[in-house]
Amino acid sequence: MTAVRSMVLLAFAACAQVAHADEPLRADEGIGFYIGIDNLATVASGTFAGQANPNYGRLTFLFDHGNHFHGIGAYSHTGTANAPIVNGTNANNRLPELYSRIDPLPGTLALTAGSGDYAGMWVSGVLGEDVPHHEYSYLGMSSIQSLAGNAADSAEAILFNSSSNRWNAALDGVQVALKLEYATPGLKVAANGDMDLFDSGNLYLLGDGNAFDFLPTFWVDSAAAAGSYTAQFSLVNLGSNTAVRDGGTFYIDFAVPAPVPEPSTWAMLLAGLFMLGHVASRRT
Repeated sequence: MTAVRSMVLLAFAACAQVAHADEPLRADEGIGFYIGIDNLATVASGTFAGQANPNYGRLTFLFDHGNHFHGIGAYSHTGTANAPIVNGTNANNRLPELYSRIDPLPGTLALTAGSGDYAGMWVSGVLGEDVPHHEYSYLGMSSIQSLAGNAADSAEAILFNSSSNRWNAALDGVQVALKLEYATPGLKVAANGDMDLFDSGNLYLLGDGNAFDFLPTFWVDSAAAAGSYTAQFSLVNLGSNTAVRDGGTFYIDFAVPAPVPEPSTWAMLLAGLFMLGHVASRRT
């Protein structure tokens, strides 16, 4: 029974990885996420169907999932239908998405050894296709409007107009900023030659709502302790169009690997074990 259960789990994990194997539309640019405005005024289904959508008119962080988006960290309801409570995030607010974290695969994005300007650091980057959660490692962000203006049957247009045009509104008068709510000590964000975007404040302007690309690199020093590192963000509108409201909070989780012993360390360890074994054999 145990063997059968293990085979089923492995098969399920393999299928799940295949299901998420599609590359984002702008993979060659490192972009897998978009920022748009939620046009859905009323909750369409579930416990709170028919009630006002708390995410309506808000900036929303969107994951490119092929022919549709996943809203990450959008405002949502909790509580009961008769007594709804507005929550400034949702259950699907972490990257990699929680439902994709299949045991025993790691649930975080692996940081890897950097080079060049990032020498001596563990850094984010696009992971190999055989690495768990590869599809979430395209951490570049762009305006939803970067997908506009394509042929109606193109992949770009299908994604842009998905969910009955829920996300495709123009971001006129919007200046999108990324707000760092929290980061594990030691985790930094770099872009455009600036190695620490949040060293003097917690807001970083991405740009005009209709036309921006943002390609961040997350990093820690190579001497950082092994384990999980998290950055928590929200989206803020700094523009004149006050009808567009700030977005909910979302998290990006990373992993720093445990250090691999140098060959000389292994040699010393083996020599020590040999000596212990030799002493023990003489005592017996």
